Amino acid sequence: MERLYAFLAAQAAAGHLPEAFGYAFVVRGMLAALVLAPVLGGMSHLVVARRLAFFSSALGQAALTGLTIGVVLGEPLNSPYGGIGGFCLLSALAMVYVRRRSGLPPDTLVGVFLSLTLGLGICLLVAVTKRFNIHQVEAVMFGSLLTVTDSDLLLLLIFGALVLVGVAILYNRVALDSLDPALARASGLGSDALEYLFVALLTAAIVVSLKIIGALLVEALVVVPAAAARNLAHTARGVLVWSIALAAIAGEGGIWVSSKLPVPSGGAVVLGLGLVFVVSLGAGRALRPAR
Repeated sequence: MERLYAFLAAQAAAGHLPEAFGYAFVVRGMLAALVLAPVLGGMSHLVVARRLAFFSSALGQAALTGLTIGVVLGEPLNSPYGGIGGFCLLSALAMVYVRRRSGLPPDTLVGVFLSLTLGLGICLLVAVTKRFNIHQVEAVMFGSLLTVTDSDLLLLLIFGALVLVGVAILYNRVALDSLDPALARASGLGSDALEYLFVALLTAAIVVSLKIIGALLVEALVVVPAAAARNLAHTARGVLVWSIALAAIAGEGGIWVSSKLPVPSGGAVVLGLGLVFVVSLGAGRALRPAR
């Protein structure tokens, strides 16, 4: 990686690339955004189809509790992936388990879990703040380019590839179960295991993206790309392709902005997504056939 950073820095110094490429942390952020685009952007289509937008928000909030649990158990503050991943996965599986066996509406049930995990996280955070500066958790809460390391990038590449392979294998089954659960069950494709597997993949994708997007903002990258894509495409494949493309555009744009201005990378990416969504509304109306 050092050779890549040195090469890009030399190209930036020679004026062949923008000045931002002279900084290794910016390059790491841009590479991370390129990996996240097909992972979260690709899953965005299925998340929206399965009405899991609020669910992904609850997982983001659970990451705060997982962070504090990881620190209490001795994990380093700059990479508490065990605590975050473990607690988020347990929370996700618990939400699916209770939802499938409860008569409560899904949004109500997710709201209950969101409140409980966030309340627990705040209490634990206050209890362990003597061990570190509270501002050190901002990278996990809001995302930060400065804290992304080569190890984080490698972890993102590995888990991103695993998630993409899993989604590719399950895509047709999950898509059919999302659009017509009754038909999926009749075809033998819909099952409890399918939902648990998809939720586990979604959890893994969210956890490895926290350093860039942040726990409080990660929901945007698994919801907004598909919402914007639906304004531009009229087929499931078109929505999938547009979701990935729009996530990449917003991600790279947000990383560039955060390298120029003193704003968190997660906030800049989300603002980019908001701009993409507004533009897609206008473009969708312009492309829609007149009646």
